[in-house]
Amino acid sequence: MLPHAMLVGGARDLGLDRHDAVALLGLIGVGTIVGRFLLTAMADAIGRRGVFLICCGGMAAAMPLWAAAEDRPVLQAFAIGFGTLQGGFVALLPAFVADRFGVRSLGERLGLLYTSRGIALLVAAPLAIGIALLVGHPPPVLASALLGAAGTLLMARVGHGLQR
Repeated sequence: MLPHAMLVGGARDLGLDRHDAVALLGLIGVGTIVGRFLLTAMADAIGRRGVFLICCGGMAAAMPLWAAAEDRPVLQAFAIGFGTLQGGFVALLPAFVADRFGVRSLGERLGLLYTSRGIALLVAAPLAIGIALLVGHPPPVLASALLGAAGTLLMARVGHGLQR
């Protein structure tokens, strides 16, 4: 969720006008819609686990592109790509959890997962913004990339579960 909190400010720091900076959030939104349809269809065809992990790893891999961006086209490419991967992630997360851990107590597991993500997002965004105010946006963005890559590796280690 870091792009939702920091992308507009970072774009403004690079000299984009307010309209173009805010439009980046719209591109993320368009990407999420595309990702929810395209990546879930791909997951049905080739397997949910692999596509889900590609979404997770891809979001982490996209962050350095944002950190290094110096102009609007690069930021737009980041926004569309990140949004697409995020849409796939959001759509496939419940299926990934069910596939890995079964459907028994699925509501409880998803409730715990979403609550813990919500708490993490409440803490992480203000912390990242505070760091960005002190040292610029690349350090927290790159830290997010490293944490995302580590999380992807941990999820890849979760057993193959019950279904495809």
